[in-house]
Amino acid sequence: MLLKIFNKLLHYLLAVLIVGYIVFEELVWERFAQPIIRFFSRLKLLQKLSTYLQTVDSKLILLLFVALFLVVEFQGLYAGSLFLQGNVIHGVLVYAGKVPISAFTFWLFRNVKPKLMEFIWFERAYLYLMMLIDKITHSQTYIEMKNKTAPIKQYIKYKMNLSKGTFKPRVVALYEKLRYLLKKQL
Repeated sequence: MLLKIFNKLLHYLLAVLIVGYIVFEELVWERFAQPIIRFFSRLKLLQKLSTYLQTVDSKLILLLFVALFLVVEFQGLYAGSLFLQGNVIHGVLVYAGKVPISAFTFWLFRNVKPKLMEFIWFERAYLYLMMLIDKITHSQTYIEMKNKTAPIKQYIKYKMNLSKGTFKPRVVALYEKLRYLLKKQL
């Protein structure tokens, strides 16, 4: 009986985490981060930086990467706490500030990955994280939540079309609709 309750609670916890991942990360990644990464990749300055980074000591690269990673994660947590406090606009702004830094950090990782993998603990952490992501994205809970959130994701994509009006009222309306749809789904 206790095991059944625990499994149900775990299912709901995973569902909430997965909904957050699907709605925010996928939309942000698809709409904002990937275009920024493509933009970074075309910049001649960053092409030169990429070449230069190949000559830099691995420890310095690790320090830079970890510092950027921590800044990005802190911004995400802070944005989430702002959302939970009801400061939607501030949360959106903090999260929006995270996107270019995340994109640059991802670009950096792609360009210096072999140097970072020289650190055995880093390589193990990376492989463990990739295994964990693969396990989550192939779980039944993830697949169910992805199917349930598909209409929400489409709605958000449609509403994020900025050519139709001002941004602030749309974000507020989107937040209210998202809250309503999530309550309805869970």
